[in-house]
Amino acid sequence: MTLSVYYNEIDGHLYPQWLLLNATMKKEFVSYSINPPFERFHSEDFHDSMSILSVSQGALLRDPVDRTRFSIHIPTVVNDAINNGSNINSIYNASHFLIQIEELEEFLQMNVREQL
Repeated sequence: MTLSVYYNEIDGHLYPQWLLLNATMKKEFVSYSINPPFERFHSEDFHDSMSILSVSQGALLRDPVDRTRFSIHIPTVVNDAINNGSNINSIYNASHFLIQIEELEEFLQMNVREQL
């Protein structure tokens, strides 16, 4: 699975800001790996038919063996979205998860940007 990265451009330099992951709501935990290849996600790639759920650090779980792997606890993501006023139907039809790169780096205790 290819991961998508949205970069913020400042003074001609690209800074990774968000990691976008294909969402699945069918399991309690969904696992991902921070390994290339990565696909650049441009601002024009965002469109109205996309349903994106933000993932907080509280929904992340670190793999005990592989430091580049992590899981997302789906019930926590759903609960967070409901508490933030999201429509329950849009939650379960989400196409992507969004994680801030800085939060992922802090959580994994690694420089994710080196991988990007």
